[in-house]
Amino acid sequence: MLGIMKNGLRERLRRKDIYVIMALGLLLVFLCMSGTVTLSIDGIPVTETRLLLPFVLNVASVIGGGMAVALSLRTIPNEYERKTSHLVWMRGISQWNYHGQLALANVISSVAALFILYAGVMAYAGSKGETGILLRSIPGFLVFASGTAGVSLFTSAMSLALPEMAAGTLSAILMLAGTMQPVLRTLSGIVSGVSRGILRGILVLTPDLYGAAAQAGKFLLGEKVEVHSILGGLLFLYAGAVLVLVIHRKEA
Repeated sequence: MLGIMKNGLRERLRRKDIYVIMALGLLLVFLCMSGTVTLSIDGIPVTETRLLLPFVLNVASVIGGGMAVALSLRTIPNEYERKTSHLVWMRGISQWNYHGQLALANVISSVAALFILYAGVMAYAGSKGETGILLRSIPGFLVFASGTAGVSLFTSAMSLALPEMAAGTLSAILMLAGTMQPVLRTLSGIVSGVSRGILRGILVLTPDLYGAAAQAGKFLLGEKVEVHSILGGLLFLYAGAVLVLVIHRKEA
């Protein structure tokens, strides 16, 4: 029954462009952590690992979300374009099961790509003697990956309902808006009129993907975690899974 998912994973592994993006993302993460790319707060350079960690995790979250969109956009539509779905129906596999396995392949590949970026951050933290961070790294990753998994499922669902360009654009906008929630909140308090209404509407309609990365950072540092931010990410993950299962597509 998991053969469809395995085939989907093999197809993801053949994507050479994702390896390039992953390598560039890992390089950017290392540059940020090493201080080559300087982050300043009130004109004061931030070089301490514990202060850099939340920023770098958010950078990794944005890169991971982009990879999730790229990896999840074509998996299900490609199967229909190959006209092979009728072979699945002949085997008695339901459409929701078929879509679910392909979407699961997308999630696994997206989370695996994110884990490589995350492992780079943990390796650097370990080299700086941050053993406490390493001890909390595995459960921290489960929180950190929830947003990326949600983006993957949402993209998979949109690829069923919309043309490729529309699905990719919508998923990318949602991912970017979700990871830039603090910026959007700040802007909504500065502007007025129609612009404020639009920004507040975006904040309401998009998931707080920044919150998942931020709470993962707090957990890794041993700080108090805001559970409601984690629940928001899990709700988005659940909504993406539901969309994959309820959206139907005409059989090939």
